[in-house]
Amino acid sequence: MSRVVWLGIVFAGVGWCQTLDLSSLDKLEAKAKEVNRVTLDDKQLKGFMQMIPPDERKRDGLAEAEKMVPGLQSIVVRNYEFAEPGQYKDSDLDAIRNQIANLKGWSKIVDSRDKNEHCEVYMSTEGEKAGGIAVISAEKKEVSVVFVKGPLKLGDLGKLHGLMGLPNVEHSSKHDHDHDHDKDDDDK
Repeated sequence: MSRVVWLGIVFAGVGWCQTLDLSSLDKLEAKAKEVNRVTLDDKQLKGFMQMIPPDERKRDGLAEAEKMVPGLQSIVVRNYEFAEPGQYKDSDLDAIRNQIANLKGWSKIVDSRDKNEHCEVYMSTEGEKAGGIAVISAEKKEVSVVFVKGPLKLGDLGKLHGLMGLPNVEHSSKHDHDHDHDKDDDDK
C-alpha cells in the first residue's frame, strides 16, 4: 500500500457511535489472491495486549502500541490483493464513500489520484478535536479500507504494527518518496 495512505491514517480516530458497514466489499474476496480482514473492538484490543507477556511486548515493539490501546474503540481493516489489474471497479467502493459522506462531522481531507492509485482520507471532527479517520486506497492490484475509532497522533499508527495482523506503516516525506523513485530509475 502506498505511503500517502498510511500518512493519512495517523491523524485521528472515529467518533463513538459511528461505524461503517463494509459488507459491500465481500464480493471482492472471490477475485482476490490475498484477503486481510482485521476487526477489533476495544475489549479485543485490550485483551490481546494482556495475553502478550511484558518481555515479548518489548521485544516485538508492542510496548508503544500498548500505551495507545486504552484510547482506541476499534480498528477495522479490509485489504484485497489481486493477481492482475481489472479485478474490481472503482464503483465497488462507492457504497463505502457514500456511508462516510453521510456520517455527521465527516469531510474528505485528502483526495490523491494518479494513473496507478486513488487515495481518499476522511476525517471526523467533534468540536475542535479530531474525532475519526477513514482511508480508502485503490491501486491497480490492491484495495484497502481502514477505519479507526479512537484518537491517534501523527506517527502513532506505525506503532500499531504487528498488533493482530495490522500492517507496517512507514512515515515518509515527499523527499523520501522522490528519492525512492530516483533509486528505482538508477536500477534500470
